[in-house]
Amino acid sequence: MPHAQRQLLLVDPHSLFRRTVALVARQMQIAEVHECSSHEAAQRLLEHQTMDGLLLDIGQGLDALALLQSVRAGALRCSPGTPVALTAEACDVSTAQLYKELGARRIMLKPFKVKTALEVIQDLAGPETPAKSAGAGLTPPSAAPATASGAHNGADGASGG
Repeated sequence: MPHAQRQLLLVDPHSLFRRTVALVARQMQIAEVHECSSHEAAQRLLEHQTMDGLLLDIGQGLDALALLQSVRAGALRCSPGTPVALTAEACDVSTAQLYKELGARRIMLKPFKVKTALEVIQDLAGPETPAKSAGAGLTPPSAAPATASGAHNGADGASGG
């Protein structure tokens, strides 16, 4: 009997990115990726449905932070230890540290390749191991913001190749 695919939630305002990542992850049988365009929609979904992992866009406000705090507090249907990775246009060291303290595994600075996102989704969908404890593998980015050309990709530690 085949095992059930892991259920992941991708929260990002860009529909093309969400659709592409979700479609490829499903086709490659990495995970069943559910999509939300906003943190508010994700919060409503997580009040009624459990997820095995979350990939959240940090966005401009504190919505991603509030959502992650709700998860960690056990206020939603998913486990407080649900693995979480983040995407961001830019992220300073203090923001990265704040998310690390909440157990974020990784921050990927945009733009990055779909392949990089799929690798992160595969990590989120994989079994939890002691090496993947809260904050493991999260490397704070440099204080310099990500450039529009994508040359700065230090927060995710992957070449995105």
